[in-house]
Amino acid sequence: MTAENGRANDDQPMRWNGWGDPERAKPLPRAVQALLPLLLGRVRKPATPAELASVQLKPTALSSEDLQAFCGVVGDDNVSTAPETRIYHAGGRSTPDLLQRRKVEQDAPDAVMRPGNHEEVRACLDLAAARKIAVIPFGGGTSVVGALDPVRGAQRAVVSLDLRRLSGLVSLDPVSGEAVLAAGTTGPEAEALLAEHGFELGHYPQSFRYATVGGFAAARSSGQNSAGYGRFDTMVTGIRVATPTGDLELGRSPGSAAGPDLIRVFLGSEGIFGVITEVKVRVHPVPQDRVFEAWSFPSFAAGSEGLRQVAQHASGPTVIRLSDEAETAVSLAQVGKIGKALAKGASVVTVYEGEGIALRRARTSELLRAAGGTSSGEGDAADWMRGASTAPICATRCSTLEFSARPSRRQQPGRICRNCAARSRRR
Repeated sequence: MTAENGRANDDQPMRWNGWGDPERAKPLPRAVQALLPLLLGRVRKPATPAELASVQLKPTALSSEDLQAFCGVVGDDNVSTAPETRIYHAGGRSTPDLLQRRKVEQDAPDAVMRPGNHEEVRACLDLAAARKIAVIPFGGGTSVVGALDPVRGAQRAVVSLDLRRLSGLVSLDPVSGEAVLAAGTTGPEAEALLAEHGFELGHYPQSFRYATVGGFAAARSSGQNSAGYGRFDTMVTGIRVATPTGDLELGRSPGSAAGPDLIRVFLGSEGIFGVITEVKVRVHPVPQDRVFEAWSFPSFAAGSEGLRQVAQHASGPTVIRLSDEAETAVSLAQVGKIGKALAKGASVVTVYEGEGIALRRARTSELLRAAGGTSSGEGDAADWMRGASTAPICATRCSTLEFSARPSRRQQPGRICRNCAARSRRR
């Protein structure tokens, strides 16, 4: 199969200083505005953010010879030192990133390069290494761990390597259930291209609309369907990587007893060891059936116990998500259920796809009910599923926190998050 083009030039760009599509921005519902002070306490009104046109950047540190050399690799139209382009590539979407975007004086890459294939990526790395220029791989711009910060380190300049031109379905093996996707393919593009052949990837992080397949791999992404299909790193069977010292094509065979597995070195590396240009992933036929069910629990602890039972008995939901009391209240208030929002309690969303749904749902329901859960039917779960990647994001200074805790210590992450939020309010 020849490469099939994605739609890299047709998508609506994300806001330069926030999440989401600016055309779809709308105020928080009044019910949520009334509820937030009850949950977070009084929050100071922030200062007026800088307008894009007023942002001040230092002049590019690249010489005209540097720029001409990069233009010789990717073409004049794919090298930019325009302030707006540099600002769009100045960082990710964590709370510290977005607070930085509110300032007038900001730091940004000295230029943005847009290679169109693996060979151009490799040539850019060769040029950068020879000229002492740091390179930041850039996919959808949704990083929340500082991976896109324009840090020069010991180098004299830094450039952003925008991979969105590397977009499309490179190949599909329907018998093996494997597909090769170009690293700059976004989540929606990947699903649309695979759906044409009756397959899907089934990976839906909250950043799904903008994040890229290469970003999924570099961040070891986890999504709402990970309970059923696994984290993204478990889907990956091979990668192609360009590095300053050569190319790597890993995962040519479906499995090996030899170690160490170099694929795992690059998964979660956030681009520091090389630039991922292609990703081979496991795919599966598009499920014909999907069933939703929402549950309520008297407390986060009770809900956590229910999820532990489900995980340890492998009862089989494709999606199972537990929201604590605060998140549950805000979610209910968004859809006008302020009465329920003011009541204490946690919530669980379950979704079942594929075969054997009735049996899997019955086993899961029995375990959740035994832990104190009460089914509230399909409605709330279906509402959550429709808005999972477009709902408003309310963050504190702690932004994204990832925890891995044993069931015996499941209350510790909640205490840490609450303490972080409390410190943020005091600042």
